[in-house]
Amino acid sequence: MSPVAAGPRRVSGRFPEWISAFLPLLCPLCGKGIPFDGSANMFCTECLKRMPMIRGKVCRTCGAEADGIFESCTDCMNAPKPPWTRAYALFNYTDEVRECIHRFKYRGRTELARPLGRLAAGLLTETASLYDAVVPVPLHWTRFLRRGYNQSALFAEELSRWTGIPVRRMLRRKRRTPRQAFLTRNERNLNIRGAFSIFDSTAAEKRSILLVDDVMTTGATLGEAAGVLLNSGAARVDVLVIARRQRN
Repeated sequence: MSPVAAGPRRVSGRFPEWISAFLPLLCPLCGKGIPFDGSANMFCTECLKRMPMIRGKVCRTCGAEADGIFESCTDCMNAPKPPWTRAYALFNYTDEVRECIHRFKYRGRTELARPLGRLAAGLLTETASLYDAVVPVPLHWTRFLRRGYNQSALFAEELSRWTGIPVRRMLRRKRRTPRQAFLTRNERNLNIRGAFSIFDSTAAEKRSILLVDDVMTTGATLGEAAGVLLNSGAARVDVLVIARRQRN
């Protein structure tokens, strides 16, 4: 699947449905397949086959497929307990999922927020009513200016559109940190420590919050952000990510 060149674009709420009455909108990932459900700007069946969603019994701690009889997977049982109550993840972090997220995150393919947000909303069919707010993990302002958008915020907006949970930008990233991708668990924890603060000290009070980001590996970034929300009075924080990358 070769990337389609495109500059940053804002996600339109109604435009795809309107134009689909006149032009067929193909799969935004491969640019060739018909959306699996016939709707505009949705992945085709072949692309979804290459990006299998997490199904069956799920680890409540990280959202990955459970690998035993317990509520937490082996990875999570051998790791420190995170500050959130429950985690959701849409995909395992396969090569195809990584390519999709990289296009969305780094190559200006902001239209991918719509199918990703819509599919992720399916994870919340029975639990959306629990949450008062969807909160995206923020970018540092220098990264935001360079990229032109925050992929987690766009994802949160689409998730909100399909679930009805309002988006609230409660967090700021007050310190620019090196990328986490090539760091060890301890290095990730140190790297992200103190990176977030809250805009309004009362915004999170007594709220149940769904914190969203693109990928979870060790959970260091989500853990730091969730800790700030809980320390600011949040009643509960859960997390939702596009993909769960195994730690090993």
